[in-house]
Amino acid sequence: MTPEPLEHAISFRDVTFSYDRRPVLHDINVTIDDGDFVCVIGPNGGGKTTLLKLALGLLEPRRGVIRVLGREPRKACKGIGYIPQQPQLDPRFPVTVTDVVMMGRLGTGNILGPYKRRDYDVALSALDEVGMADARGRPFSTLSGGQRQRVLIARALACEPRLLLLDEPTAHLDPAVQEDLFEMLRRLNERLTVVMVSHDVGFVPVIFEKVLCVDRTVHLHSSSDLTAQNVANVFGREVRFVHHPKRPNPESAA
Repeated sequence: MTPEPLEHAISFRDVTFSYDRRPVLHDINVTIDDGDFVCVIGPNGGGKTTLLKLALGLLEPRRGVIRVLGREPRKACKGIGYIPQQPQLDPRFPVTVTDVVMMGRLGTGNILGPYKRRDYDVALSALDEVGMADARGRPFSTLSGGQRQRVLIARALACEPRLLLLDEPTAHLDPAVQEDLFEMLRRLNERLTVVMVSHDVGFVPVIFEKVLCVDRTVHLHSSSDLTAQNVANVFGREVRFVHHPKRPNPESAA
């Protein structure tokens, strides 16, 4: 059954957060609508990852109110798929692609019993959605960087989320691989709210619908209204956007 639509996927109201009295985010007021495709950008130390962790309920604000999928963050966690910046998964550990994706089913059913047939069906569907179904039996350690990221996204999808949060999933990947991941996320956005932190500012205007600029404060822009000057104000330096034509869709060309 399709979930009821929500007005907001994420809402921050008068939110302030500090680490040991060092202010990181101050008076944040922003809403991300259900179905949005949002990129979070900002300088190192500006609070991007902190913003995601607040939405996940991993951190508590010093003051203010946060709602995710209409609930307190910790109560909404089962509806969130999350790909951290540095996943706690040693690529040398002897697990298969399916083993990794099945981790996303933990906590979705009987925690004391074995996986059920539906768990495997959901995991395989997630792998198919990210284009990695044919690799399901391969050792995770044998995959390329881009393939590993796709498998980790499949793991997040295996919990059947409504909201997908990604913290720099394209870091250290070649530009062509990055672009493939962006296009995959665009397809996932057809059924999910997607919020992604990115260090690659140049591609933002041609990929995402909205951009969240974070540097202790937060400003939400439509990508069509975003200018190089807006971004330069956040980063404190000149930024060049990369405008490139979209690659043709093979299906539409057929």
